[in-house]
This record gives sequence, C-alpha cells and structure tokens, in this order.
Amino acid sequence: MPTDRHITLPEADYLRILVHGATAFELVRTGLELDLFEHIEAAGGLDVTGAAAALGVAGQPARVLLLGLTSLRLLERHDGRYVNTPLVREKLLRDSPRYLGALIDVQARVINAAMPDLAESVRRDTNVGLRSIDGPGGTLYERLTAHPELQEVFYANMGDASRKSVALLLDGYDFTGVRNVLDLGGGDGANSRALLARYPDLTATLLDHEKVVGIARDRTTDPDVRRRMRFVPGEMFRDPIPTGHDAILICHIFEIWALSRSVELLRRCHAALPEGGACLIYNFVSDDAGTGPMSAGLVSPYFLTLASGEGMAYSAADMADALTEAGFAKVERHDRLGYSHALVVGRK
Repeated sequence: MPTDRHITLPEADYLRILVHGATAFELVRTGLELDLFEHIEAAGGLDVTGAAAALGVAGQPARVLLLGLTSLRLLERHDGRYVNTPLVREKLLRDSPRYLGALIDVQARVINAAMPDLAESVRRDTNVGLRSIDGPGGTLYERLTAHPELQEVFYANMGDASRKSVALLLDGYDFTGVRNVLDLGGGDGANSRALLARYPDLTATLLDHEKVVGIARDRTTDPDVRRRMRFVPGEMFRDPIPTGHDAILICHIFEIWALSRSVELLRRCHAALPEGGACLIYNFVSDDAGTGPMSAGLVSPYFLTLASGEGMAYSAADMADALTEAGFAKVERHDRLGYSHALVVGRK
C-alpha cells in the first residue's frame, strides 16, 4: 500500500516486476487506452461487471485487467469495488497536472521496440535498436523526420517533460540579467515559451532541426511570446552557433552524446558567447557515485540502444567537468532541483 510516498514489495515481487516488466507496462498502457482509470474515478469504484460494461469488453478480460492492475498496487478493492489509488489519481488520470500519458505513449510507440537490442548495443557500442525505425540518419532524431506521426508523439513527450521541469529551473535560477537566450536543440519550444512568459523583457532564439522548428513555431501561439521568439533551423554540430546571445540553454541535450562530443559542443558555445556570457546545462542526472537514482538507470539504456548510441544520464560532476574542459572559467552547480534534474552553469 502507498505510505509516505513509498510502495513496499516483497523481494520476490520486485523480481517478478523485473522479469515480467513488459507485461506490467502493457497492463498500465491498456488501462489508459481503455480509459479504465477514468471510468473508475467517475463511478467512485467499479466491480468486475461494472468495469466490463464501462469498457465494452467481456467479463473475463475485465477480470484479468483488474487483477493485474491491483497486483501492481495501482487499484485497490473495497467492498467488492475497484478504486484508484492516490498514485493513479496523481499520475494516470488525464486531468492531473502530473499525468504520464505522453511518456507511456512514447515508450509504447517509439522506445520499447528497440530495447530488446540492448545487449547487442552493449556489445557493439552503438545504437543497434535504431533498426526498429527505418529512415535516413544514424540517430533517432534524424529517423523521426521520416515519420511525422511518431515525431509528434516523441516531441509531445519531450514538451511534457520540459513543462514539468522548466518551472523548477525558473525557480532555481535567476534569469533577470539575461537579455537574449539561445535555446540550443530547443525541441517543441516549451522551455523558451516558459522563459519568455516569466521574463517579459527577454528574447529567445530556438535552434533545432527544420521539422522540429516547425513544431515549435506551431505550438507558440501567444502573440507576445511569438514576437520575442526567433526560430532558426540548423544542426548544432555542423551549422554555426548563432551569436548575439548572453546565455545559451542546453536542456535535455547533454545526455544524448558521449562526453567528448558534449565538450566539442560546449567549446562551440564558448566561442559564440560574449565575455561574461553563461552556458546553462539542465538535465536529468545520475548521482556523482554512479549508483542511481532509478530514473537515471532506466533512461540511460535508451540513449545507448536507440537515441544516439553514445549518451546516458550523466552526473552533475560530469557536466561541470565538461564545462571546465571547454574553457568556461567559472562553473557552479545547482543540485536538488527536483524531478531528478540538476543545473550546471559555466560562465565565460
């Protein structure tokens, strides 16, 4: 039962979740696809017969689904009726601010098909799982340009993650002295839009692949924010880094590449910044000891197996060392921002 934000499991059940993890994921995904959690919440609880009727399925599969989700501690049974746990109400109901639907969707439609290639990716030190998505290029981001529907799914999740994490960045770092920020690899623009909404005198430039820039432009609908936002298609390792900015934001980019490539990118940023300019790396992180947290341990195989074949969730210490190696004179860390993130700032 959820107590103090923890769920305690016997060791044998923990091992069962590891072995049957694909089944556990599909139970959750099916519950979402069939709107089971929504039906249960609206009714204040459902028995097997009521759940079957609400879902439009036979009684036996409804019973299987309810059993599975209850065994995973997502549902509870009270007086013969299944009810949502607080965890479901917080993260699996569509109107919750912390709804995980976008993450589950990208796992189901983009990531999971590649993960059986993890062992071969470890052996060959490359993203073997990329073969699950056809198209041009050697990274997931390039391949997605040939699949607009999957690209929308992918950037819906990235935008959702950005919206959840950017508030912590804005609360943890003062952008008051910044006039022009470059959002490098800015995705769907969620970070830039949040920055511009918080700081009305700030302007932003978003640089990303051409089709991604189109997504960002379409999602930037506020007239004032749109007026202060510039969209530049480009490839950050090949095309010139735009100048004229006193800060460069690298959000959820550092984790994609090997440290040597990230240092190369940071050197290019260093050259594009004026004296006193800042480079801000904001990312999911592992701890400095390399022992966790679980979020870092479970997301890192995605970068190796599918995304690029070379990245992982690095530590804040890795980020700080990379900034120093790239030539930034002063480096500061902002840890414990929440959402398994850290901010590391290098100043030229």
